[in-house]
Amino acid sequence: MDEQQTPPPAAEPAPAASPAPPVSGWAAAPPPASVPGAAGFVYADVPNRAIALFIDAIILGLIGAVLGIILAAIGLSTGTLISSVTTFNPIATIVYGLVGIAISATYFIWSWTTMRSTVGMRVLGMQVGNAFDGKTLTMDQALRRAVALWGPSTLAQFFGGIAVIGNLLGLLAFLWVIYLLYTTATSPTKQGFHDKYANSVVVKAGRVV
Repeated sequence: MDEQQTPPPAAEPAPAASPAPPVSGWAAAPPPASVPGAAGFVYADVPNRAIALFIDAIILGLIGAVLGIILAAIGLSTGTLISSVTTFNPIATIVYGLVGIAISATYFIWSWTTMRSTVGMRVLGMQVGNAFDGKTLTMDQALRRAVALWGPSTLAQFFGGIAVIGNLLGLLAFLWVIYLLYTTATSPTKQGFHDKYANSVVVKAGRVV
């Protein structure tokens, strides 16, 4: 006589699926990219750096205006530097160009290598340092950064009085500025070509929430 087989237990019903959470169109904003190893600092973005540069430009403009008045007075007394408002004077162009280069180079390079920031950068809580360890830029790094930043615009200013060459250099300088802005904005560490060329990085004190 065959043994009676016990039927298998009935499968338990699957638990009811919980309703999906409502879909929201809002997403938390990503936190600013913090600087590895530098607590309290984030990489400085383009708008902050543009505002700082605008402040620095005002300061340099005031300094240049004062020295320009002095040079104009010397030129009028000797009759060699400024002969006419509308006539291109190569001597005056060279003198003003060299003075402008000296002022800008001294201002930026001295600020980067002694205070780690220009006046405009300091107002916005920014500073520039070595990209690898955050130390103050060396003179070589500061020179490289200054050349990459201001080289084309300096040439355009220097030859601005020559119609064709001046206009061409002015266009190239404008395109160079666009390129620097693009490379800075698209870099995860906000290092434009000038920063990568000089192995530098600009940071800003992070806001405490």
